[in-house]
Amino acid sequence: MRKSNKKYRIKSKFRFIAFIVVVLGIAAGTLEYLTGYDVSTALENPGDQITVEVSAGDTVWDIAKHFTSDGKDIRKAVYEICEANDLQDGRIQSGMILTIPENL
Repeated sequence: MRKSNKKYRIKSKFRFIAFIVVVLGIAAGTLEYLTGYDVSTALENPGDQITVEVSAGDTVWDIAKHFTSDGKDIRKAVYEICEANDLQDGRIQSGMILTIPENL
């Protein structure tokens, strides 16, 4: 029996690189989900405020929604979080440490 020595060639470098990026993104997202690194966690409680580390995909709106009491307007909570952390436009990045006012 003869062995088949097929050689494969990449016809489009762009499609190959796009495929690799998508596969690595899916793998990274799955790993992040399985290990639990996609959840914001409170780090400490120094008196009247809570410190939170921002995870990938978090928004100020989601964090405010998590920490507000039922009757409070989330828009006001977002404003208070932005004021407490000196965020002019409300943009946050993964790894940032946010101070959450206790009375939200």
